[in-house]
Amino acid sequence: MIDRYNRQVRYAPFGEAGQQQLMHTHVMVMGAGALGSHIAELLVRMGIGQLTIIDMDIVERSNLHRQALYDEDDAEQLRPKVTALTAKLQRINKEVTVTPLYQELTPTNIEALLTEHQPDVVLDGMDHFEIRYLINEACHKYQIPWIYGAAVGSKGTVYAIDFTGPCLKCVLGTMPETGESCAINGVIPPAIYQVASTEVSELMRFVSGHGFSKKLITLDAFQLRYQTMNIDALKQADCPVCAQGDYELLNQPQQQHLQKLCGRTFLCRFDSTAFDYADYFPGKITKQNDYVKLMRYDDYQLTLFRDGRMNIYGTDDANEAKALYHTFSKALK
Repeated sequence: MIDRYNRQVRYAPFGEAGQQQLMHTHVMVMGAGALGSHIAELLVRMGIGQLTIIDMDIVERSNLHRQALYDEDDAEQLRPKVTALTAKLQRINKEVTVTPLYQELTPTNIEALLTEHQPDVVLDGMDHFEIRYLINEACHKYQIPWIYGAAVGSKGTVYAIDFTGPCLKCVLGTMPETGESCAINGVIPPAIYQVASTEVSELMRFVSGHGFSKKLITLDAFQLRYQTMNIDALKQADCPVCAQGDYELLNQPQQQHLQKLCGRTFLCRFDSTAFDYADYFPGKITKQNDYVKLMRYDDYQLTLFRDGRMNIYGTDDANEAKALYHTFSKALK
């Protein structure tokens, strides 16, 4: 098996010892979108030992310009990203154990996922700030190193974090109420590729015994800029997470029934039985499979997932979304 990876083994700072450790490492990739799919492909081609991928979404045509390995057939068949990605990854390297988890990552399940699957390292493939602060708390609580990565527009950021800190809370402080989003600001594929590759580079350092770089890495794939900054000095002595072990997000188990997403989209959460009783919802089912139902209601497009989540597209008005949520809730009673 080492012969398969001899080009990376020949790089002396990584070497055969790094390859052997990589082949005995379990990585959990949270998110199978743009960042997560590229990270997963790189790791499988490099010979990671075990890969667990968590994602709640399906493949759409708008994903195809930037998300690795997905194709038009995946989008046409409404395949869950983790299902489509796992099938492609197993054709690339059948020696890697890939575990797909088709579910939403929430404060109510993240601890169970980490303790059940026991990854050695977590890599960030998510697309909004709140979930990353949740990952930061959970990984610190269970002393699991993790690698933060984000890309929007032409810019990207990577920071590899161990439980000694500084953690994400130290570096970014208060969670932004409205973070930049690629759905609003767009994103160019080179920014995603560079962020995903840099996250994997940090992992290579880690498994080969060099440790994380301890640098905040920023890049601009359009302006062709790359900067690093040592941020040890940013460790906060009173940080609620890595200094005090106060996990605010982990201690909020109650999920919101209605949540604003980026763009003109809201997420509703119903009981999982909603999927089986979708015919009672107002509107019309236009396409469906075992994982998702696409629907139309008035001027709104709806995506109903098997676990009871529903995306409402076409409004950015909270009161309007709340009224729609109550309309659908009544249909289930």
